[in-house]
Formats: sequence, structure tokens, C-alpha cells
Amino acid sequence: MRRLLPLLLAALPLCAQDAALGVRVQGVIPMGDLRDLTDGQVGIGAGGFVEIPVGEAFRLRPTVGGQYFPKKVSASLGGAEVTVSSVDFMLDALWFPGESTDHGPYLVGGAGGQMWRVSPTGAAATSHTRLGVSGGIGYQLTPHIAAEARAFWSPVEPTLTATGLSLGGVLRF
Repeated sequence: MRRLLPLLLAALPLCAQDAALGVRVQGVIPMGDLRDLTDGQVGIGAGGFVEIPVGEAFRLRPTVGGQYFPKKVSASLGGAEVTVSSVDFMLDALWFPGESTDHGPYLVGGAGGQMWRVSPTGAAATSHTRLGVSGGIGYQLTPHIAAEARAFWSPVEPTLTATGLSLGGVLRF
């Protein structure tokens, strides 16, 4: 909380420049190595952001968030229970090809740092901070509510690459 408060305070002057605060929540479907590690367990994710208009059809969205995959027996770790989580510091870019940024479809892409934590029961947890990227599509339903579908990728360890799909909603204040 000590680190989040200065970030939020630093974002306050952006409100005078048509910036908006918001939250994003999503369900996360693991694929590849991450699916094997979590035994296909669906995860959840959430984040807070500041959305900054840049020109007519573009927006930037610095985001602080995370993902969490509940404890599940992992076949790839010899039957040990494992919890996987991440803390994300991402910068998303949104492009609205239509005439309005308040309604209609948009493309979203993001890149930033992700700190992944793999916590097997009975063994030491490991943490790695790596580059993460994501991309997908969204639809702005109202000026304050949107839905997004994204694919993500992040190389956690040499033998573990976190990939998957996230489906969620965005609420802009």
C-alpha cells in the first residue's frame, strides 16, 4: 500500500487533462506451460489504471494489477500442490478505429514488468520478474464500461512460459 499511494497521488494531476481512473477484472485461462503447472485451473486477475487520451483515437493506460491461480495439484511438479501469482506493472495502448472512443470496438496492446511467484507446497517459492506482453480486442459498451479479450505471454523461467487468454470487464470512472 505504501508504494501504491504515491502512484495514485502522482496520477491526480492527470485528472485535469481528461484522464480517467478505472479498474479491470478478468478470468484467466492458462495455456501451455502455465496450464501444465496449474493443472488447467482457471485464475482471476484485477488491476487499477489511469487512462490518458492521446489524440482523437488513442489512449494510454498505465496499469498496476495482478493474477492469481488457486492452489491445485500439479502433475508437472510430481503431484505437489502449487499456487501461481503475478504482480503486473503494464502500459496498455488502445486504438479506436471508429469515430468515437465512447462506443465501439478497439484494439489493445500492452507491455511491462511482471513479477511471477510459483509457490509449491513443501518446497521453496520462486519469484522472477520478467517482461510481459499482451494484445487483444475490446468493445466499449458505454462511456464507462468495456469488455476485453486478450492473449498474454511472459517467460517466467527457462522451463516455464506463462501464456494464456484473459476475458474481462473494464470500468472507467
